[in-house]
Amino acid sequence: MAPSTTRRPYNGALIALFLALSGTGAWFMRISPAINDVPAGFVDIVEAGTLPNGTRIKKHYTGIGALDDMLSFLVAAFLYGPTAWNEAFYWQQLHFLVQITAFIAVMNVEACRERNRASWLKYTAVFAFVYQNIGGAVIIPLWFILLSLTSGKNSYFSSGRAVSLPYARVLLPATIFLYLVPSIALYVPGWNLTTLQNLLAFWQPTPILVNAPLWFASLFVSSRPAAASKARDADVPHLRFLYIVTFAISVAVHWYTIYGISISSDPAVSLSTVFLPNPATWKSTMDDGLLWIFQCDWIVCAATTTLACFVAVYDVQRLIHGTATGVQLIQGAIAIAMLTLVGGPGATISVIWAWREEKLAVIEKGAGSGKKRR
Repeated sequence: MAPSTTRRPYNGALIALFLALSGTGAWFMRISPAINDVPAGFVDIVEAGTLPNGTRIKKHYTGIGALDDMLSFLVAAFLYGPTAWNEAFYWQQLHFLVQITAFIAVMNVEACRERNRASWLKYTAVFAFVYQNIGGAVIIPLWFILLSLTSGKNSYFSSGRAVSLPYARVLLPATIFLYLVPSIALYVPGWNLTTLQNLLAFWQPTPILVNAPLWFASLFVSSRPAAASKARDADVPHLRFLYIVTFAISVAVHWYTIYGISISSDPAVSLSTVFLPNPATWKSTMDDGLLWIFQCDWIVCAATTTLACFVAVYDVQRLIHGTATGVQLIQGAIAIAMLTLVGGPGATISVIWAWREEKLAVIEKGAGSGKKRR
């Protein structure tokens, strides 16, 4: 059955929801903390060069003054996590930074699709630079607004699903070696504070550096889309494996975090103190204020990708069946909720995007067959 409309219904409302999520992220991460001097005394402390516990903040990384100043602020903001000086912060940050491996992978898959070559979706390095400095909660919803606008017409799904093989082959190693490995390295015990601050400074551009192999691979990408059905789907096994790996990584860090919280001897560490912002403590200390910002960042990022997953289910159902029934949408929502509980938001988007990939290939083949019959 052909879809009953030529566009995604309620796309304007969907864009408004993503915009509201971006605004929520901006308020809770940037505007409200600035109004309330949260984290407490952070700017003065970083400028003075010494944290409240006496640790000296490293000031020189590249020799470029403005860049080093920015890195000093970012390193100071992250340092309480890997050091476990605030254990709740440690578990929250570990869960957050490793789970978003899947988000980075999905965004780069979409950036590399043939039909997205002419869109702003492909500039994931630019988005990564901005969200590393402003916050994923503010910027990632804006990227999904672009995806919603780009994919609003049903004709978007009729061709151009494929990711050229040079891209498909490097997506996994680029994601693992240029983002995941540096992220995990932050939490390896035994680093002295100088080395750890250097690692944190190096980690800041890693979501951008994931794009470097893709830029190299672009030299080998044909400007003409794959025509034959077999060639058109040659990327699917590579993408499937990418999603399997990001799913496994997400599940592993999800349960490692839960286990670590459950055996902690610190009475201040619990699932709620790790994952839920506490307005009773956010102004008390600098690290509690930083934890509040990271928690808000992760919650809004997770909500954004959860909404994107629901839209993916909706799109597939309506494009294949002509409409998405209430039962199908409820089943999709239950699956998304269960996946999030079992493996976290990273596992959820990995599974939904893997399922979506297979279905998009079917939708594209159906559209091609229809054209041939006409």
